[in-house]
Amino acid sequence: MTNSGSLPAIKIDLGCGDGKVKGAIGVDNIRIPGVDIVADLNHGLPFRDNSVDAVVVFHILEHVDNFLDTMNEIWRVCKEGAYVHVRVPHAASTFVTWKDPTHRRGLSIATFAYFDDTYFDGAAFAYYAEANFLIEHAQLNFSLTPRDKNVVLSWPRALAGALFHSLANRNRRWQYFCERFWGPIVGIEEAVLTMRAQKAPRPSKLPTASRDEISALKR
Repeated sequence: MTNSGSLPAIKIDLGCGDGKVKGAIGVDNIRIPGVDIVADLNHGLPFRDNSVDAVVVFHILEHVDNFLDTMNEIWRVCKEGAYVHVRVPHAASTFVTWKDPTHRRGLSIATFAYFDDTYFDGAAFAYYAEANFLIEHAQLNFSLTPRDKNVVLSWPRALAGALFHSLANRNRRWQYFCERFWGPIVGIEEAVLTMRAQKAPRPSKLPTASRDEISALKR
């Protein structure tokens, strides 16, 4: 947590449904058990700037109307160094991405690199969004690996799942190649990330086109 004072740390669980993370303030657009604040994420978050120590956003970002606006809102309410825990369906799996009729997009680890200036895409396209995060951990999960630890798999499936998971998550380069080339074949099902909010401002203006680029457009 980022809270260094005596006040309790504030953790929010966005789109929590009835499975709110323990110790978090549950936020969802319907009033059901576990929801503490009813709010539509498409209309912003009901929290002050720089007021939140941790954000949990599990399988929600694929549902929002405007992904960039939501990421900007999450960043706005985060304190410097606040943790943001993300789980999303991976775009490589058309089944997982589109079986739910309320899904609007599939996502990947590479998608979130656009908010991290230590990555090429983040540095090159920083003007896309105010949101500024540092990716501390990323993981790819596969359809061959069950989320429920009580599920017993056949040994071929268990072996294949363990092999894919181990190879793909060796490092960020392996994750990149897996996302780009192997994804539809080996069945990436989910991307899991832990990010830290960086409150330093990013470039807000579009880069100026060079004279040669302008001339090429006029031809």
